Amino acid sequence: MATINLGVRFLVELAGVVAVAAWGLHASPEPLVAALLGAGAAAALIVTWALIVAPNARNRIPQSRRDLVGTGLLLVAAAALSVAGQPALALVFAALVVVNQVLLIVFRADARALLTAVRAGR
Repeated sequence: MATINLGVRFLVELAGVVAVAAWGLHASPEPLVAALLGAGAAAALIVTWALIVAPNARNRIPQSRRDLVGTGLLLVAAAALSVAGQPALALVFAALVVVNQVLLIVFRADARALLTAVRAGR
């Protein structure tokens, strides 16, 4: 079950990138500005995720706290989706993010073992 939840987390992370990009595309009536905001918001989320949240990020933050930071970033992405004119989709996305985080906590030991195996190349 931990494997499935980690797979869902990855898909939710991708959806978060799409959500912030959608916000950027709707944030300005000027097409060039909107495109830059969309690409910039997506890039900012990806870089932040890579530096802070990703399992292979080189920082001393425990994975459990990284998961919480990631959940916070994804909830911000849900809010951005709402601002972009999709409040119902944002609510569903936010609920999925919260359920996924709860399952990360429930299956933490299994997920930790799985991530250790992946890092070891097994």
